[in-house]
Amino acid sequence: MIHLQNATLQYNMSKTPIFSDVTLHIAKGEWISLIGPSGSGKTSLLNIIGGSIELSSGKVFIEQTDIQTLSINEKQLYVREKISTVYQQFRLLPQFTVLENIMLPLIPYRDRKVIQAKALELMEDVGLEEHAKKLPSQLSGGQQQRVAFARALITEPDILLCDEPTGNLDHDNRNNILELLSVVHKKGKTIVLATHDDFVTKKSDRIITFTGNTIHIGGDKIASL
Repeated sequence: MIHLQNATLQYNMSKTPIFSDVTLHIAKGEWISLIGPSGSGKTSLLNIIGGSIELSSGKVFIEQTDIQTLSINEKQLYVREKISTVYQQFRLLPQFTVLENIMLPLIPYRDRKVIQAKALELMEDVGLEEHAKKLPSQLSGGQQQRVAFARALITEPDILLCDEPTGNLDHDNRNNILELLSVVHKKGKTIVLATHDDFVTKKSDRIITFTGNTIHIGGDKIASL
């Protein structure tokens, strides 16, 4: 599903690359957890897969498509159909209702009635069917994160990228989000999740560990930085 080939990422002002010559394979339906300290490259890897930043060199394949060879418009269309992202900070629009926030990714592209029906179905899946007309500020943090998950799932992505999705949540809400992720995983979605929480990684199929100068997967070093 995801393949990085000889991937190197180095920001212009940095003398040290974030990644150097990384080759990584993630199979369809796998749940991969990325762990390591802040600034070690976890979010950068998610952004590479999601197409929001370009590699300095190397290739990024989603299925058989090297997304770095696509034009900006082609990449946006491809990524929109294949990938969704859930963030630690929720990123809900405060002026819109819960229902409208969930609908947003599809509003420019599908019939509004169809989108609304799909959004209401997702609200039931995440246990928020009674909160459709509320604003995000009227919800708890855990509820807002469930809205963010529903919004990410409305496009029916093959790949779900999660950047510290439980980082701002208490124990109970963390478990609720992990249960939602487990349901998504059982449906065959590929999950790549960055976290600082060792408990979260217990749900995953494999763990990629970022340290000061290396990346490890399953105990084996896969790349030097």
